[in-house]
Amino acid sequence: MPDETLRRLGRLLGTETVAVYGERVRLRQDDLLIRSRASAALARAATVLRDLAARYRAERIPPATREQPFPPAEAMRGLQAIEQLERSVQEVEVQVRSAPLPPEDAVWERLRSARLQLDTVVLMDIALIEQSEAVEALAASLSLDGAAGAAAAAQTLGDALSNVRATLRKRTDLLSAPA
Repeated sequence: MPDETLRRLGRLLGTETVAVYGERVRLRQDDLLIRSRASAALARAATVLRDLAARYRAERIPPATREQPFPPAEAMRGLQAIEQLERSVQEVEVQVRSAPLPPEDAVWERLRSARLQLDTVVLMDIALIEQSEAVEALAASLSLDGAAGAAAAAQTLGDALSNVRATLRKRTDLLSAPA
């Protein structure tokens, strides 16, 4: 594993150096640290979307009146789209946070004996964190201005969430595969 790759993962985790998966005892600890970093970014993205929905509701949905007891359908579609994005981000965050821990002995031995697999896991870890942080950045970039721009940003955010799901699935498959 190139030192630069390990330094990059260390920077993402907020440490100077990292000996990821360096010893048997640390396999689960490193896994939890990596997943907690990714899920924290996704949780922050969900919070941003929740705040955006509240702002949207306050600015774009008029209060009910006798003449118009229900909000306009177009305004509600926009609110529902934001709320759906928030639910999707929350679902992925829960999947990341609650992914099963790798079994210690068999996986550790397989990863250590097959250096390429360990390198693959580290690269997936980096991708998982970076993709989660990209979702957070995309959520923060959403605004209430311009429906076309918001729709494109929402699509990009959905694609980024799909990338996180795919990386998590590959990572979980690799870590839980029988030795």
